[in-house]
Amino acid sequence: MMDTVWKDVQYALRSLRRTPGFTAAALVTLALGIGANTTIFSLIEAVMLRTLPVSAPEELQFVAIGAGGRGDAMSTASNYPWFERVRQRTDVFTGVTAFNIRDFKIASESGAERVVGQYVSGNFHALIGVAMALGRGFSSEDDRAPGSSPFAVISYDYWTRRFNRRTDIIGQTLAVGGRPLTIVGVTASGLYGLQPGRSIDITLPLSIRIQDEPDFLTWLDSWTSMPLIARVKPGIDVGQAESVLQSVFREHMSLPETQGFSRTPDGRLRFASLLPAARGHNQLRTRYELPLTVLMSMVGAVLLIACINVANLLFVRGTARASEVAIRMSVGASRPRLVRQFLTESLVLAVSGGALGLVLAGWATRFVAALFRENQNPIVINAQPDGAVLLFATALSVLTGILFGLTPAFGATRASVATALKPGTSASGMTRRWSGRYVLVVAQIAMGLVLTFGAALLVRTLQNLQHVDGGFNTGNVLVFALDARDTRFPAERVVSLCGDVLDRVRSRAGVLSASCSTMSPIDTAMEGRAIGIPTPPPGAGASDVVFANTVTPEYFETFGIQLVRGRLFTTQDRSTSMRVAIVNETVARTYFGDADPIGRPLAWGRKPNPSQALTVVGVVRDARHSLRESPPAMVYQPLEQILEPPLNLTAAVRTSGDPGLVTGVVRADVLALTRDVAVSWVRTMRQQIDAALVTERLLATLSTAFGVLALLLACLGLYGVISFDVTRRRRDIGIRLALGATRTTVLAGVLRQAGTIAIAGLGLGLVGAWFASQLVADFLYGLPPRDPYTLTAAALALAMTALVAGYLPARRAAHVDPAVTLRAE
Repeated sequence: MMDTVWKDVQYALRSLRRTPGFTAAALVTLALGIGANTTIFSLIEAVMLRTLPVSAPEELQFVAIGAGGRGDAMSTASNYPWFERVRQRTDVFTGVTAFNIRDFKIASESGAERVVGQYVSGNFHALIGVAMALGRGFSSEDDRAPGSSPFAVISYDYWTRRFNRRTDIIGQTLAVGGRPLTIVGVTASGLYGLQPGRSIDITLPLSIRIQDEPDFLTWLDSWTSMPLIARVKPGIDVGQAESVLQSVFREHMSLPETQGFSRTPDGRLRFASLLPAARGHNQLRTRYELPLTVLMSMVGAVLLIACINVANLLFVRGTARASEVAIRMSVGASRPRLVRQFLTESLVLAVSGGALGLVLAGWATRFVAALFRENQNPIVINAQPDGAVLLFATALSVLTGILFGLTPAFGATRASVATALKPGTSASGMTRRWSGRYVLVVAQIAMGLVLTFGAALLVRTLQNLQHVDGGFNTGNVLVFALDARDTRFPAERVVSLCGDVLDRVRSRAGVLSASCSTMSPIDTAMEGRAIGIPTPPPGAGASDVVFANTVTPEYFETFGIQLVRGRLFTTQDRSTSMRVAIVNETVARTYFGDADPIGRPLAWGRKPNPSQALTVVGVVRDARHSLRESPPAMVYQPLEQILEPPLNLTAAVRTSGDPGLVTGVVRADVLALTRDVAVSWVRTMRQQIDAALVTERLLATLSTAFGVLALLLACLGLYGVISFDVTRRRRDIGIRLALGATRTTVLAGVLRQAGTIAIAGLGLGLVGAWFASQLVADFLYGLPPRDPYTLTAAALALAMTALVAGYLPARRAAHVDPAVTLRAE
């Protein structure tokens, strides 16, 4: 049997080599369809399906806390006392480890560097099964004496980026948060952390945090983001381990100091549970599950269109090979044997196209993964193809080969042997007016319209968000963070450092203004607070929360936020002067109604203390902090009047030219003043807006590519069918022209045939688009999911492309030479 199969493959390769045009068209079509599907599956596998590259990941379980029924959301929040109690249950767990992800500052020759790191318990590396490229991981000894293990383990990527993979770094010292730590190990390549999407650069022992934050040990009434991971003992059922865990939880919650946490605020009893941790603590799944599902649906439709195209090509090829098939059947070849041969050719095509598609997917996946990095908190996706992706591409290629090859194979062997062998027989007698090929093309055009319409909706959404009026000027503004957290830099000097930096920046040529603030526009890292009006005017209302932003006087000028009434801050608004505030229009409208807020007091807290009230001196225009949401209620205060100075400030610089040209200048100015404060997130406001639209840009970019590809493939299918019919009817056309038919009549007849197919496809596509638009409704902004203008534009674009696809073979038909055609007969 294997010898027969190999002969079929050899014959298929020879047959495909004899028709290079057909083979190239089929391979490119399949490569595009399979490559697009493999690209999106690579992202889905990397974000949602891939297990951690550690030993026996299936044995890892998160220790989660929930409330109510099992369908409720489970939280992996924890605290140290609960961690201590759980890891004592060595009867069901091999071990239990904890980790806490946070940012760190590492001193370097070029200044402080911001990295993502984590605190872990001492048994973390051994229990999880983390492979090491150099050195060693932590041990349980690192938990016994807080602060006695000043060690650090760095990641493979950080080792590459910072140390150029030098092998002598073990034993060297890193200044992390002002504390010298000795590097004892480098994790192996490929492990980005237990929270996929966030690359962990450095790992510190949890005992250091316990020493730095003594309250961490006694944090009993509130639970922090310190997930616990347990490895269930071999031979112990997860259900059995969960029963033991629930018993431990009930015992823990019975303690007087923890009884307040045993129930939710609405009275529901909490319970402990185990959740699979083989894929890590993945927050990306929730964020990107729906977008990737939509994209997978789109590329599935693209692949189906590609399969229809190749099936039509095989139909045409089978018609051209009718005589060959008839001869083989007349000398004894059975129909199943011929079907197998044709199916072998289809599988050879599909596998070859899949191999080429895998190459295209490797390039496309790197491009798409780069889109995720355009964010203030970049998402790191290891989208390198692995075994699952290769298996998917192989299975998809085989199924595709069967899908587009089976029907043409049966069709090619169904013709009458006597008819096929009769000299001068035309294929026209073997084709119905509305054959299956026409129906397939109608389906192609319908799916092409659905995809084009969906892509147009997503592109318009991106454009609407990019041009939304944010209430501020985005042009020529550079923003960057001055971050003194986790450093030895004195907190009381942060505000004065900001002033010194601004003075140096303002002296640079081309700088128009500069400011510092605790947040900038299009910044969702806001802290909500309640405010009250000591003497509220008639008609004043109340909102649930407002937000506070502390700024320097030039903040409003730098961002172009317009003054509505009153005045802006000045250099006279200092800590020794009257405490003042500026409110935006939302606060003025909500808390003061129709009354003029200028001169009126407001204070923080629902029960404000009049002695701590702020006097409103100005009202400014609303500025957005989220492109999709309405401007928040915002109260601005002078930075000089803040009692607790912030450790993280955002500096902004407005320039007369390209703000990106001063990037190196601002870094140099900060370095000239201190090396302890990190300069991070250096970007223009336009880049900050673009970073807030990562998901929208991903959807718009990929859906546009898939929509254009579907449109071209659908119209290529229409061109192929009409072109084949023109070739098949060449004799009939020549006779009609010889008998007096005009070339215009022939042209119109072929265009009418193409138009009938296109109109049928557009009609079916309009119905499909009307219902399928609900799939992208959650991603739209500024337009309804069934927007008639977008649907009309998509239909016109497809109709124009179909017109071109039909006109080319129609023009060729109109230029048939009757004399040459009849002479050949």
